[in-house]
Amino acid sequence: MAVLPDVYRGIVEIIADAPGPVQAKQIVPRIGLPTTTGKIEGTRGKLKRLVERGRLDEDTPGQFTLARQGPGRNRVNSQ
Repeated sequence: MAVLPDVYRGIVEIIADAPGPVQAKQIVPRIGLPTTTGKIEGTRGKLKRLVERGRLDEDTPGQFTLARQGPGRNRVNSQ
C-alpha cells in the first residue's frame, strides 16, 4: 500500500475521528485552510480521489466516510 502525502493523510485522519459522514466544508478548517469556495472545491477533489483509490466511501453525494474495505477493493460502481 502506498503512503499518502501529508494533506491526504490529514484528511483521512479527520474522517477516521468523525462520528459520522463528513463534508468537504467541514474538513477545510480542520486542515488549516480558509473556508473559501476554492479551498472547499479543492478538498472535495482530494476526497473524490481518495474514494477512487479505495480509502474512503461516498455512499451519499458529498458525505465521506472511511472505506469499509481496504484500498484496491473491487468497485462495482467505480464509473
